[in-house]
Amino acid sequence: MSASSRSLEEKVTVKTLIWVAILSAVLTFISTMWHAFLPFIARCNFTGLGVICSEPAEMVGMPFVLLMLLFPFALKSSWFREKLGVDKLTYIYVVAFTVAGFSNVLMPWCNFPYYACSRGNTATTNPLWKAKIPEFVAVPPEVADATLLGGVTEIPWGVWLAPMLWFFILISSFGIISLAVTNILRKSWIDIERVPFPHTLLAYESLIQVQGGDRAKAKLKPFLLGILVGIIVSIPLGAIMFLPWFPDVYAWRTATCGPGAQQITSDSPLYSQPIALHFTKHPIAYVIAYMLPLDVLFSTWLFTLIYVIIVYVAFYSGYYTALPTTGSCGRIWCGGISPLYAPPLRLRLISGGGILGLILMTLFLERKHILQTLRAAFGRMSPDEKAAIEKDEPLSYKSSWIMLIIGFIVLWGLLVGTGFDIAQGFAMVLLSTILWIGQTRLFGLTGVHIESSGAVQWITRAIWYPEMPYPGEPPTSLVLGSVMWSAQSNRHPLDGWGWSMWSSFSAYQMGRLTGVHAKNVFKVVLIALLVAQFVSLPTVIVGLSYYGMSRLHGASSLWASNLEWWASTGWFVVASGPPAEWIGHIIVGAIALAAMTYIHARVLWFPHPLGPILAWSMSFPLFGWWLSFLVAWVLKMLTLRIGGSRAYEEIGVPFAGGVLGGYAIVNFVFALIGVVRFFVPF
Repeated sequence: MSASSRSLEEKVTVKTLIWVAILSAVLTFISTMWHAFLPFIARCNFTGLGVICSEPAEMVGMPFVLLMLLFPFALKSSWFREKLGVDKLTYIYVVAFTVAGFSNVLMPWCNFPYYACSRGNTATTNPLWKAKIPEFVAVPPEVADATLLGGVTEIPWGVWLAPMLWFFILISSFGIISLAVTNILRKSWIDIERVPFPHTLLAYESLIQVQGGDRAKAKLKPFLLGILVGIIVSIPLGAIMFLPWFPDVYAWRTATCGPGAQQITSDSPLYSQPIALHFTKHPIAYVIAYMLPLDVLFSTWLFTLIYVIIVYVAFYSGYYTALPTTGSCGRIWCGGISPLYAPPLRLRLISGGGILGLILMTLFLERKHILQTLRAAFGRMSPDEKAAIEKDEPLSYKSSWIMLIIGFIVLWGLLVGTGFDIAQGFAMVLLSTILWIGQTRLFGLTGVHIESSGAVQWITRAIWYPEMPYPGEPPTSLVLGSVMWSAQSNRHPLDGWGWSMWSSFSAYQMGRLTGVHAKNVFKVVLIALLVAQFVSLPTVIVGLSYYGMSRLHGASSLWASNLEWWASTGWFVVASGPPAEWIGHIIVGAIALAAMTYIHARVLWFPHPLGPILAWSMSFPLFGWWLSFLVAWVLKMLTLRIGGSRAYEEIGVPFAGGVLGGYAIVNFVFALIGVVRFFVPF
């Protein structure tokens, strides 16, 4: 038995956990400051260590970059491969994936100042709202204002301590909840269902090559070819950031939104048509889509076609008449004219209802497993039966449920202690938890998430805030809660909450692929989570104080500290008008998802229920990912028809992994150039 094989059967050592903690801290500090010095143009797709393919995938580069940096050394040295071992490679992936979610532009550079700087003179302007922000949540106005320009020679750590600890508890308690939920659902999702988690599958191809062996040799040629293609397709995107003369191969400089979607220009023949749709040009969108099941790909582009048709029908019936004279982005997100937002279609709400249906169906279908874990934890079960059920689990189910309860109580208590009423604090924790279970399920199946869905936000809107803008003096539950409902709960996994669940499930998926025991993975991901969530905060304070937000990300970045603004966004209000006018669309979406799930399970050719969730969300029309799903469906069909599943697994998948590896390395190199240029302008 080789050393690497033996290591899989051993408990992770204290020494290893110490280097996991050190590596997590170092990577968090480097990545957080790295994002401070990146050029603005790199924020969506070319951050190197952070996001390398943004909405709706939020793919991070750090795990791919670290594995690809190890690849040439492992290729040359068998001693190096043996020294690393598959267990350490797994831990490196887990640490890198986890850290990247808490050391990027959104977290902590945006999300921490949302709260900590919200009392500044450059932030919230309404005195009624500002008066509701506790002093332990936000620093005094003069300290907040100093972060705009920087140049602070002595950082007042005593002033920053309370807001930093408050925010750390806000994020880390949800991290504990997420890891506990993952422990409870791990066996069902990872071991039994084999939910794929496409981002992890792609990283696994790089890990295979670093690990070496017969399997790596069999996949090496398509992997290397993929690296070459990844380098070729990514160089034009990186070069145009610094070289004005470089050919704009992707037409990225014109009519392209940040995540890489081609807009409809006024000189296009499509402009005069009632079309509210973009087209993705990002190469990684096609790589991710190629990893997905055919039925998901087919259903998504089919319901995109249905979307186009019903918008045409609505237009010629007298609705959405402003579409042909409105700019490309406005057709999608301007609430008064968009078929996604405005009546009668309100398709975004049907998509959000679909996510609610996905949550409810997931919990319903998992009911036996969940009840079994509760029985093992708190009920009567024989020791032998309990031992058999918990054999491969990271913790006993009792420990996981207690962990979940503690995390829930801590976060709920923090909200109530901050000024939330008891009911709204409870709703915030419960609904956000189940929402991220649904979003993580979607991420595991498709590699993407849906922002601004309103899937659970409509509940708090209907119960507590039926009239918006809020009349009179706002409660703290609204002043601070509107940010949490909008960002942490409803926007990006990188806003502080969702990534905890994404990283936990992704860690266990990589552990299953590499054979590393879940107990060891649990210890590593727990340390990486807590270290990254904490270290990022003093790091961002240093960056803000010394350099200033206006120098790092542009003065406009502090607009989000206007908490009153958050309460006016679609992320919070869900839709314009009284809830009674649009709740029906959400209910229709939930019922449709349940019905489609039932039919699809019995009629295999019936469209996959995730299709309308993706196609009718804001994200897919806006960022154009429907096109990548269509192209990937064609390519995957050809692969399977010509070479069968063997060709897909032995050529297609390693090629896709190589493309991503090559893209990640080039992305990292150009991001590094951007960081250097901050200090040495050229």
